[in-house]
Parts: sequence; C-alpha cells; structure tokens
Amino acid sequence: MRKISNILVIYISVTALIFGHTMPAYAGLVGTDQFLAQQVTNQNREAIFEIFERSDAQELLEKNGVSNKQAHERIAALTDEEVRMLTKNFDDLPAGGIGNAAAILILVLLIIVLALGN
Repeated sequence: MRKISNILVIYISVTALIFGHTMPAYAGLVGTDQFLAQQVTNQNREAIFEIFERSDAQELLEKNGVSNKQAHERIAALTDEEVRMLTKNFDDLPAGGIGNAAAILILVLLIIVLALGN
C-alpha cells in the first residue's frame, strides 16, 4: 500500500509541475471601428477578386502574361492600404458603361503592380 501511495504522490507532483506552469491567456478588446474596417477591407478584396473573374479581365491578364492564379495570389498579398486605394472609388462608379472602363483601368494598374513585383 505504501508503494502505491508513493507512486501516486510522485504522479501528482509531476503532473502539478508540468501543468501548473501554463501561461495565462490574455484577451484584448477589439473596437467596433477596427472590426468594421477589417470587414470593409475584406469586402473590397472580394470586389477585386470578382473583377478578375470576368472574362474580359482574364483575357487582359493573359495578354500580359499573368495567370489567373498569379493574379489571385497577388491580390491576396495586397496590404489593407493598397486594397483601400484600389477600391476607394468603386461606390462612385456607375453600374455600367464608364464603370467598365474604370474596371479596365484598375486591371491595368494591377497588372503594372504585378509586373513590378516580379
């Protein structure tokens, strides 16, 4: 019986030493403005992805030697500030007509950014 109690004491001591020194978890508060800014950035990034899904955009990329996969990787690598700069005028553009020209302009700018990145 004494041997079992010694083993039990050793087991409990080792367990307490191993699991007793865990680091405390710290949780910070995320402000509404930070959360909303990230949501807007994510939506803007999705809008850019949607432009690249269009057939005319894919043709333009192929003409300039950029694969669709490369373009998606580069868009994913854009910083939040770069995404904001690219999409800051999206809401002001009309639904068609000149909006397509603006989309093409944005594509050309992105192709230039992609080309400089290589």
